[in-house]
Amino acid sequence: MNNRFTALVLRSWQIFSFSIIFLAGCEDAIKTQENNIQEGVRFFEMDEIRKEALPVIIKLAKKEGLIRIEAGEFIMGSPLGEVGRKPDELRNRVKISQPFWIKKFEVTQEDWNKHVGNNQLKGDPVFNLSSKILNEICSSSGYADGNFSIIGFQGETGKEIFLEEAMLSHGSWKTAKSPRNYQVSNQKFNDLTDLLDFLNSKNLQQIDRMEKFNPVSRVSYSQVVAYCWEKTQRARLNGSLPNPFVFRLPTEAEWEYACRAGTIGFCGIGEEDLLSGENANIDGSIRGYIIDQRPKSEFSDGGLFTPIFRKGYVPIRPFRPIYPSNAWGLHDMHGNVLEWCYDFYGPYPDDNLTRIDPIGPIRGSYRIARGGSFVRTAHDSRSAARFSYEASYRGSEIGFRYVLGLPLR
Repeated sequence: MNNRFTALVLRSWQIFSFSIIFLAGCEDAIKTQENNIQEGVRFFEMDEIRKEALPVIIKLAKKEGLIRIEAGEFIMGSPLGEVGRKPDELRNRVKISQPFWIKKFEVTQEDWNKHVGNNQLKGDPVFNLSSKILNEICSSSGYADGNFSIIGFQGETGKEIFLEEAMLSHGSWKTAKSPRNYQVSNQKFNDLTDLLDFLNSKNLQQIDRMEKFNPVSRVSYSQVVAYCWEKTQRARLNGSLPNPFVFRLPTEAEWEYACRAGTIGFCGIGEEDLLSGENANIDGSIRGYIIDQRPKSEFSDGGLFTPIFRKGYVPIRPFRPIYPSNAWGLHDMHGNVLEWCYDFYGPYPDDNLTRIDPIGPIRGSYRIARGGSFVRTAHDSRSAARFSYEASYRGSEIGFRYVLGLPLR
C-alpha cells in the first residue's frame, strides 16, 4: 500500500514539474513574440530618425545640385503606337514609394575629377596671352597672340611645361585641331606653380578650364558605382550624410519617373510633341531623325524644320543651360550622354500588377542605360527607350547622374 502511495506521489510530482516547464516555455514564446513586435516598433522609430535627418539631407542636396522627386505612381514603358517603340518597352504600372533626390544635370568632368584624381584628364587653365607675354615666358620672340592652356608633362629632361593653343567650341574650351605648341623656358620657370605665379603677377585671369563643364564620358558601370561609393564614404566622414542615406545610381524606374516628370508622351519636355536638335542634344540632322507631332498648321508643310546636329557634348552650365528642363527642373534627360542606371537588363512583367520600387532582375549580363545621346536620334532618346551594355563598357557617349536616397538590395 505504501509503495503504491509513494509511486502515486512521485507520478503527481512529475506531472507538476512537467507543467511548470511547459508553462515556462510558453512564457518564453510569448516574450519572444513580444520582442518581435518591439523590433517592429524600433523599425518605425528608424523612420522617425530619417525625418529628423531631413534638414541635413536638404542642405546636402542643395549643395550637390539635386532636385527632390516626390513619391508617386506612373505608367512605365510606351504604348503600341509610339514612334520608335521597341518590343522591350511593355507598359506596366509602377509605384515609387519613397522620395529621392536626383542630380539636376549630368555629372561633369569637374565633378568626376574631385573624386577620382587623375583617372580622367582634368581641364587645364586657359589664358589669353599677348605676344609680349609669350616672348617673356618662352625666352624668345616672334610669337602670335592667342588663347593657350598650360600643360606639364614628363619629358626627357624632366618636368617640362608647354603652352598649347585652345579654341572655344560650343561654349567650352578645347585643344585646337592643329594647335600651336610653345615650350616654356625651363630656366625661368621650374614648375607650373612658378608659371602661374608669374601670370597672376601680370593680372592675367584664367578664362576657363578646358572641358571641365562637359559631361564625363567613357566611364564604365563599375567605375560609376565606385564613384558613388567613394562619394558616400567621404560624406559620411565629414558628417554631411546621415545614415542610412547613400549616393547611388537611380533605378531604371526612378530614372524614367524623373524623366517623364508627370508626362505620358514620348518625351518629358515642352508640350511633349517635339524631340529634335532644337530642344535636346541629339542627332537632328535630317527630318527622319526627329519626332515632330506638332499640329500641321504650326510648321506649314515642314518649313520650320531646322537641322541641328552638334556632333559633340553640350557643356553643362547651371546658370546658362542651353536646353530647357522638364517640368521638374531636370536638364538633358534626353540626349547629350546616355546615363547608367542601377538595374540589370531584363523584360518587363506582362501582368496587371503594380510594381513597387522595382530594381530589375537579381542577376544578368548587362546593365541598363537611358536617355539617348548626342549621336542618337529622337527615336532612341525617348522617355521609354532602353539600352543595355556590359558593366565594363566605356563608350564615348555614356555618362551618368546620381541620386541621393535609401540604399537598394
